[in-house]
Amino acid sequence: MRYGLGIDAGGTYTDGVIIDFATQKVLAKNKALTTRFDLGVGIEETMDGLPEDLLQAVSLVSLSTTLATNAIVEGTGNLVGAILLGFDEYDLAKIAHRPVRVVGGRTDIMGEELEPLDEGALRLAVRELEGQEQVAAYALSGMVAVKNPAMELRAKTIVEEMTGKPAVCGHEVSMRLDTIKRTNTAVLNARLLPVIADLLDRIKASLLRRNIRAPLMIVRADGTLMSEASARRHPVQTILSGPAASVCGARFLTGISDGLVVDIGGTTSDIALISDGQPAVSLSGATVANWTTHVRSVDIDTIGLAGDSAVSINRDRLVSLGPRRAVPLAVLGHEHPGILDELECLWQLRDRRSPLVQPVEFFRLVKDGATLYDSERRTLDALSGGPLSRDRLAESLGAGDPSMVPVSRMETLGLIQRSAITPTDVLHFRGVFTPWNAEASRRGLRLFAYTARLDPERLADLILETFTRQSVRALVHRLLRHSAGRGAAFAGASEGGACEGGACEGGLLDLLLSAEIRSGLSVKPSYAHPLIAIGAPAWALAPAVAERLGAALVVPEHADVANAVGAITGMQMIVIEAVLAPSGLGFVVHTPAERREFEKMDEARDWARLHVMDMLETRIREEGQEGLPYHREVEVRDSIAQTKEGELFLESVIRAVGVCKPSLV
Repeated sequence: MRYGLGIDAGGTYTDGVIIDFATQKVLAKNKALTTRFDLGVGIEETMDGLPEDLLQAVSLVSLSTTLATNAIVEGTGNLVGAILLGFDEYDLAKIAHRPVRVVGGRTDIMGEELEPLDEGALRLAVRELEGQEQVAAYALSGMVAVKNPAMELRAKTIVEEMTGKPAVCGHEVSMRLDTIKRTNTAVLNARLLPVIADLLDRIKASLLRRNIRAPLMIVRADGTLMSEASARRHPVQTILSGPAASVCGARFLTGISDGLVVDIGGTTSDIALISDGQPAVSLSGATVANWTTHVRSVDIDTIGLAGDSAVSINRDRLVSLGPRRAVPLAVLGHEHPGILDELECLWQLRDRRSPLVQPVEFFRLVKDGATLYDSERRTLDALSGGPLSRDRLAESLGAGDPSMVPVSRMETLGLIQRSAITPTDVLHFRGVFTPWNAEASRRGLRLFAYTARLDPERLADLILETFTRQSVRALVHRLLRHSAGRGAAFAGASEGGACEGGACEGGLLDLLLSAEIRSGLSVKPSYAHPLIAIGAPAWALAPAVAERLGAALVVPEHADVANAVGAITGMQMIVIEAVLAPSGLGFVVHTPAERREFEKMDEARDWARLHVMDMLETRIREEGQEGLPYHREVEVRDSIAQTKEGELFLESVIRAVGVCKPSLV
């Protein structure tokens, strides 16, 4: 028996599955609410609900998580000092990160030294960053260090000897050109070191308490698996880990090779394409919160539309959905049944309530905060006894109007959570999905509908229709973007020429989402491949979306835990890359460790093939996996330019690839 435990710590739920690698079947699964302030708590609760005998038989554990992504968005982690080698003022202006220092030291594009590393300036920069900025880690980035990493490596040695703190080199996280992205990637990697290390420590401790001593793997942004040791060194590779796992899970559970995947979560929905059995990959690298990186990732569109998206109404009584997430009233009522009485009280006062706030809003305490304004401190104190409606909270604070309650900053800091009407509440109201308190949803929808001057059933229809329209718009946009990337384009709508600024796409989307326009014309899409819907509410929310898209709908068994399935069924992969290029009268090979020149191309190519394979074997040993049945191969990709004189050799990329199935770990 070879069993695997997959865990996905998502934004709303933490899921766990146990899979039998031999039969490829899910043996057990469990869900728990994610505890944003401490992911370890949700992971513990998830494992508590799995059979103990199966847990004891687990031979591999794998994790996908939103933690790295959230840390980047929220600005948590190490304070990083960036030391840039050979940057001029023009290049420095493109680096948004601070604190930063620039020191001398530069090579040309072929890796030849133009200016030696200024070790004196480097030591001064380190002393300044230690004394003035009190940084906890360092990122070292040279302009074209991927062509010769010697200066970065020397700078790293000096920094670590002086400080005893971790230093990350740009060439260690990316061997691609584009200094800005490579620098960003190094900074984020240094920043995330304690974030991921703390999570891994917590999970390891939890596993050991259960006497589970299986290896721990983590999902990369491209859906492949990395070892615990590799994740501790390169935590930046775990950004977008959760969405990547969802695509892998959808592929595993359905066996479908071509299709559109939508993962409908609680906080967001993720959209991706599967083509020829593989998820589409972003060629430019992952982008998170305005940080552009060189992290290879699944090409995913994330939208602020999901099962727990807050429903709101404006002064014109127009109803909208998202992007803010809210705790569904059904969940809040399940955990705090006392809100039913408050909802009834709000109903009795429905004609005397403030028009400046949403019809139904509650707030609850998540955790305390140290640095708060007096009004915020009093708000937290008021919530310490349990959740309160906005009206009741305003009354306890003596606020003149409920709109004056100071909640925005505390929500951003994660100190309090908002509860409101969501699509999940509509499903409870309709009786199609009722794991929590349906009465709380019914009372909340009744109050909201009264404010919107709608019948509750009509309001429920409107919320679900809004969800469908926004979902289809996002799905069509994703498909059109994929087509545009493959050379497709829209013809001009008139004799004036081609469409500009997305005008044709917007017009087409409006046509697709409208039952009929004034001329009597209607347009109905037809998607040739299946729509694979996963996530807990997928079975309830996706059918209308698929019908509007004109696609066959597939909601696989265990769709509610597809991310956790993807976490344990991905492939483990290690890649070492070298680049061979012409240089003067000969050739040069650039590797992550060194630069070497050769007179003949065959000699350079042979050395590069052997060297990347040696580095692959070293990496496998460093990660304690030398006994595993890795499939190893070397790939060579030549870049040739066609000129009027004939073919011109530009470069060769030589990659050593090691792949291991999780069932063999």
